[in-house]
Order: sequence, then C-alpha cells, then structure tokens
Amino acid sequence: MIDMQSPPYSLFLSLLKSELWQTPLELSLTHTEFLSVYELASKQTMLGVIADSLIRNNVHLEREDVLKLLAIRSRIAASNKAVNKELVSLCGIFDDNGINAIVVKGQTIGRYYPNPLARTPGDIDFYCDKDNLLKVMSALERTWGVHTEGKPTEQHYDLVHNSIILELHHCLMRFASVKSQKIWNEIFQSLTPTYVEVDGCSVPTLEPTLNVLYTFLHLYHHLIELGVGLRQFSDVAILLKTHHDVIDKKQLYDWLDALDFRKAFEAVQLILVKVLGMDEKYVLSPLSFDRESLQAMNQFMDVVWFGGNFGFHGHNRSFRFKAQYFLVTTYRKLQLYYRFYRFSPREIKASVFSSIPRKALLALKGDLNGIT
Repeated sequence: MIDMQSPPYSLFLSLLKSELWQTPLELSLTHTEFLSVYELASKQTMLGVIADSLIRNNVHLEREDVLKLLAIRSRIAASNKAVNKELVSLCGIFDDNGINAIVVKGQTIGRYYPNPLARTPGDIDFYCDKDNLLKVMSALERTWGVHTEGKPTEQHYDLVHNSIILELHHCLMRFASVKSQKIWNEIFQSLTPTYVEVDGCSVPTLEPTLNVLYTFLHLYHHLIELGVGLRQFSDVAILLKTHHDVIDKKQLYDWLDALDFRKAFEAVQLILVKVLGMDEKYVLSPLSFDRESLQAMNQFMDVVWFGGNFGFHGHNRSFRFKAQYFLVTTYRKLQLYYRFYRFSPREIKASVFSSIPRKALLALKGDLNGIT
C-alpha cells in the first residue's frame, strides 16, 4: 500500500488539490522533487493541472524545470485548442445534417476545470442511435472525407481527422450483465440531452445527474478491467461540485442501486474527499470513515497508483501477438475482479461467467478486434 503522506505523493496531491479547488499553497521543489512530481503527474494524466498549480502558487523551481514546465503546459493547451476546434466542427456537421448526437466526457467536462486548457485532452467520444448512425457516417465521409476504421468494437467505431481520434459510439455503455444492460438502456433512452458551451459552440451532452452516473461508471469500468488514473476521479469531482445544486440525488442512488454499483460509488466519493480534497459538502450522501471504508479506499488507490491512466503504466502492453495481450490482460482482469467483487457482484459475476468466455471464444476464432 502506498503511503500518500510521503513524498512525492504528498507533494503531488498538495499541488493537485490546490489547483482543483483554487486554494493557496506555499511550496518549493528541488530538482529531484520536481522530477518525481512530474513523473507522477504524467502517469496520472494531470501534467497540465499540476503545471498550472506550480505557476499560480509561484513555486520556486530550478531554471531547467521551469522551461520543462512551460513547454508541457503550452503543448497541452495547444492540444486542447485543436480538440475544441474539431469538436466545434463536428457539432456543425450535426446541425447541418439534422443529426441527433450526444458528446460525452472530454471537453464537455474539461470546460468546468479552473483552466479548461490545462486538462489533458483525449479522444472525442460521441453517441448516435441507430436512426442517426448511418446519417453521421455519411455526413463525416462527405464533409471531412473520413470513414470508420475497420470493424467496430462492442461500443464504438474509430475515426481519425486532423490527427484527432474520434470514437463514434453505437453503444454508450456496455455491461456484462444482461439485467444491468437493460436497466441502463432504459435510463439512457428516457432522458433528453442538455447543452454546454465549448469555444462559443453549444455541444449536446448528458444532463447533470446522468452525466455523474455515466462518468462514474466509465471510471469504475476501467478500474476493474485494467486500471484508471486520477484524471477520471477529478472529472467526477468537478461534476459533483459544478452540478451539486441540480443533481437529483434520489434518482442517482435509485439508478446505482438498480445497477448494483452503490458501494463502488461510495468508495469513489470517499477518494474524492480524502485523496483529492473535495469539500465534503459536495458528496451526495454521508461518508463513512470507518476502517472498512478506508481499506476500500486504499484498495482502489493501489490500482490507481500502480497502473495510472487506463492501467497503461503498470504492465507490459507490447506483445508480438494480440492473443498474448488477451491472455495477459484477462489474467489481470480476473485478479481485479476478485479484489473488487464486493463492490459490484452482479457485473463481475457476469464478466467472469459470460463476457470472458465469449471473448475467449472470439479469440480462438481469430476475431480479436475490440475483445479486450
């Protein structure tokens, strides 16, 4: 178990908390300390946020560290501007062609950060139902000259435009449990979108209560599969703070109970308060700080510190054959399923007895696209 009170973890978390919640911090870093914090921030995909914290708090650094900091901050800001431009263009295609779509995660959450250009951007994820799927594919090919890359995964098609990856989702959330999938489909299909502004453009996205649910489910899905970084936890924290007054708490917990994820959500909320420093007034139910709850928090954080962003840093992910990757990652998943079973028993049971055998059968048949 990682001691979060020891450097470099304590230094990294102090800087992260200061920037997320805009609180002052008095600090100076040696070159060695800076490199340790930088490495942690990179692993957790929080370099831009940490850079802003160091600059805003006027933290004393050595000259070479200042130059490195300014360079990465500039690159992340430029990446955000490029993704924003692409998103605005994509929404223009929606409007021009009468396409109903939903954009999730990424820039639609990043806009709520103290500095939206500091959150490390990722892909553009958007969803279209079956009535709009062919329309959007046709419009993208006609307008941008791009088309979907090969066979889709269980959830999305891949596209690339201007070196930016877009994931066109035909399924926004895939559950191993048939029961949970049916419940999710009913939840998702019953609600209307809301709009957020990104660079002056109204972007369709999930309404606040469903947005919190989806962002949490996305985080937890990756956590129990291969790992997840603190950027995803920060996203949930930012949403809870931003939408605290409008989130329908009863509805959210009804959904969590129906999907069998309440215990996992409570553990995540504890992390947001104890690790990320979120004000307890933003949690949606009273927290427990007993020994069992704190042990649960440490279970989650061990995975976060070990693997970082989507588990990329914890294991070798370079294999000559994709079948090797499937076998190694399946073994890792089974370890995590065992560890987190009590937080979501229905989904993990379905993954072990349904999802993994089905994917193994696909692997034996040579169909390895999107099985992991």
